[in-house]
Amino acid sequence: MRRVFAIALFLLTLAACGPSTPPPAPTEFTAEAYVQFGESEFAALIRQERPGVLTVEFTAPEELASLRFNLQGGTISLHYGDLQTELPAAALPVSNFAALLGGVLLQLAQPSPAGLTRARGGGWTLAGILNGLSYQATISSEGTLTEVRAPSANLTITLSQAAAHSN
Repeated sequence: MRRVFAIALFLLTLAACGPSTPPPAPTEFTAEAYVQFGESEFAALIRQERPGVLTVEFTAPEELASLRFNLQGGTISLHYGDLQTELPAAALPVSNFAALLGGVLLQLAQPSPAGLTRARGGGWTLAGILNGLSYQATISSEGTLTEVRAPSANLTITLSQAAAHSN
């Protein structure tokens, strides 16, 4: 009987360690992104208006500061200065950071994303494969996406200064 009580107490203690899923990710937010892609590094402002609608505005280096991506569903609009074009998102390389980030955000918008596990020390990890590219995402204990890594593409996206907003 003591053994049953000890096991029940242990399981109760584990359950009290925190929720098994993160708080819902904000559907509308703005964040700063620092991207390392191989030898290249750049910064961007990320805005999600709702799941599946993402805007990426490059802020550095200066040569890219006029470049903007708008992802919506399966379409991406590219804007550079006065130039604009629209194409299917599938036309982008699988390692395109904006497409990867958009896909991870869509996964996090699901009620119970597959591949979500509790991280040691708090927070969560989401691991999966998106368009053939393996990734691992880190979610804070507050439910904020903080990093996405795709090691096979030598790609790391670090998000900071995330702020939820409403229209």
